[in-house]
Amino acid sequence: MSEQKDWIYTLALFKQKYARGASWTQILINFGIITANAKLFEDFFYYHLGLTLPMVIAIAIPCYIVVCYLIGHFDEKVGFWQTENNLSYRFTPYSEEMRQDIREIKKKLE
Repeated sequence: MSEQKDWIYTLALFKQKYARGASWTQILINFGIITANAKLFEDFFYYHLGLTLPMVIAIAIPCYIVVCYLIGHFDEKVGFWQTENNLSYRFTPYSEEMRQDIREIKKKLE
């Protein structure tokens, strides 16, 4: 596919880089949210479970990472994300150039 270097291309490239950066930033923000929640419930953790704030944070962050990974792994096996991406053609239909490339590949495979 050919790329047009106009304002739409520049905006799309910006959006793509922004989305990637926002995704990584969200990971860091989530660690802050975990810490804030641990501080908020510090008395509960200490009086009922005997855990200090550093202990709660040391347990919560690895648990958060493992749970996120397991959800991603489960999603990979079930295929929800892939199904969602496969439906993207409804909102962003293939270009004629892409359709032609697909037809050529199909002919070569047959």
